[in-house]
Amino acid sequence: MEAEKIIAQLESILGGDHVRTDDASRTQFAEDLYFSGPSPLAVVAPRSIEETQEAIGACTNAGIALLPRGGGLSYTGGYVQREEDAVPAVVLDTRRLDRIVDVNPDNMTVTVEAGCTWESVMTATAEHGLRATMFGPSTGRYSTIGGSLSNNCMFFGSAKTGTAADAVLGLEVVSADGAVVVTGSGAIKNSVPFFRNNGPDMTGLFLNDAGGLGIKVAATLRLEKIPAGQATASFSFASFETLIPAIRAIGQSGLASECLGVGPAPLGETAVNAPSLHVVCEGWTQQIADAQLAAVVEMIGAAGTAIDPVVPNFIRGNPFSFVQSPLDAKGRMQIWTHGVFPLGRVTDAYDGFMSVLRDQHTDMTALDIDASMSFACAGQAMMVEPVLYWHGQAKKLHHSGMTPVENPAPEDADAEHRDSRVRIIRDAFAAMMDNLGAAHMQYGRFYSYASVTNDETVSLLRNVKRAMDPDNLVNPGALGL
Repeated sequence: MEAEKIIAQLESILGGDHVRTDDASRTQFAEDLYFSGPSPLAVVAPRSIEETQEAIGACTNAGIALLPRGGGLSYTGGYVQREEDAVPAVVLDTRRLDRIVDVNPDNMTVTVEAGCTWESVMTATAEHGLRATMFGPSTGRYSTIGGSLSNNCMFFGSAKTGTAADAVLGLEVVSADGAVVVTGSGAIKNSVPFFRNNGPDMTGLFLNDAGGLGIKVAATLRLEKIPAGQATASFSFASFETLIPAIRAIGQSGLASECLGVGPAPLGETAVNAPSLHVVCEGWTQQIADAQLAAVVEMIGAAGTAIDPVVPNFIRGNPFSFVQSPLDAKGRMQIWTHGVFPLGRVTDAYDGFMSVLRDQHTDMTALDIDASMSFACAGQAMMVEPVLYWHGQAKKLHHSGMTPVENPAPEDADAEHRDSRVRIIRDAFAAMMDNLGAAHMQYGRFYSYASVTNDETVSLLRNVKRAMDPDNLVNPGALGL
């Protein structure tokens, strides 16, 4: 009866069309690209910040938890409760909060609501010859600003300017009681959002928090002028052992806007498909971009062989359109497990991932599980990311979460065994990365923030959580809190 009462109240706030209680919706929104959890009571989609405040207040006053969700492309349980920790909850689908609030060329800022996609932000700012300093992940056609800032992300521009969190100047966050907290200079009376570091960095508190400290409803991002010059190059390497020093040197130099190393699947077949490195350099003039690329080429030297830069040219020519499905080209499941490492530990990270894969080789071969690996620069850090591929038990999100899959590959009798083995491999990856002190994006519930972070830091974070969410109703369990 209490559930019926809160659902009726939410319908009065949002309208019946934006409160979904059917089984199909509840099941789909209890899954991400990897994890599944208990179905929520409902899925709600507010249209405005005011509606969001009312919906949050109605739920928390009734003791109902809120699970914030953006584009839904988490693969670390970001908004998926664990069965053993589950409480009655409502999923807050933020995608209708999609207004571009303000593009300010004078202040070099853009303020947007949390449900905007990176593609929509790029389109709005490009009209002014501007872009966000990190202007989106590869899934930017679908990924939202709020989801990305809750989990952090990287790709376009990251080698030079870092991750999505580094582009943020200020936030608007709704606390558990429905109040809006403003961070950065936007919180100053008579001011505007233009300067993040006004006093303590309150903005940073709410970034990479898996939505556990409050519901992000708007953000202001730093803009930069779109450079006039662009130069691309690709290189083939005999092995990862020769690729890693090259990509590390480029990361240390700061010359590239994107620097991506990718390997073959399955790993080890380098004789057929060697690992490759793809670089984009930019400058205010084409001459500057060309000079930076020439320096990169000199840095790589004889270790890499220049090849046609098809990959960086396509990615830059078709931003956000080169990733269309969470399934791979063969219709297989694919799952990413990454760590963020200092440049000096990239070789250790590669060795650690390869050690896990060697230990699992016999079972992977028997179950037809493939693996590849990629490296990507994010300022003075490197993301190392093995990817596993297998014919498994796909969820509805795999077929409809991005571009619909018309003819998904059929499952077979070994699908459950493959899924089980993939879980074992991912857990081994996570344990290895804990031993190397890896950082992560998408902490959610898979990567263990609370257990690997020192006690004093976690204690402080728990106090912040209690201040924002005293009854632990905003994405409870995220970050291990």
